[in-house]
Amino acid sequence: MSNTSPTLGAPPMAARPLPATGAASDALGPVRTGHCQCGRISYQVTGLPDDPHLCSCIHETRISGGPAVLWVGFPLDTLIWTGPGGEPKWYATYPTLHRGFCPDCGTHLVSVADNSDMIMVTGFSLADRSGTDPVGHSFREEAVPWMTIALGSDPSARSLPGTDADS
Repeated sequence: MSNTSPTLGAPPMAARPLPATGAASDALGPVRTGHCQCGRISYQVTGLPDDPHLCSCIHETRISGGPAVLWVGFPLDTLIWTGPGGEPKWYATYPTLHRGFCPDCGTHLVSVADNSDMIMVTGFSLADRSGTDPVGHSFREEAVPWMTIALGSDPSARSLPGTDADS
């Protein structure tokens, strides 16, 4: 089944299958799996979660029907589509940003920007969500007024040891 759109170009290519154990996967980190609601679109990614964050932009709230989406990054070259449905259907929300969803149940699964080496997966499509607590909130100013999220401080805003802001 082909899901390449002439207007979007080819969606990200799946990586070669990686072993669940062994030197190659140990060097990359743990293998995680995820899937859509109906199970036809399943995937595997390898590595430690990168930049888990909430996003409340208009695209996320409209696509999800909720106040935010939890995104978690993994190296794109570790992505493998493993389910019977193959790759998801792709939709561009920006000219350079493509989102993959199950054409059967509609579950929103992944997002990838052109020329990115990361694939962002929806946090709650993962079977194992350990280490995916959000560290930030994109488009927080667009979040609904009743949504209050307590997140850790922004790692890039932390002061250096020995400065006045450190005390």
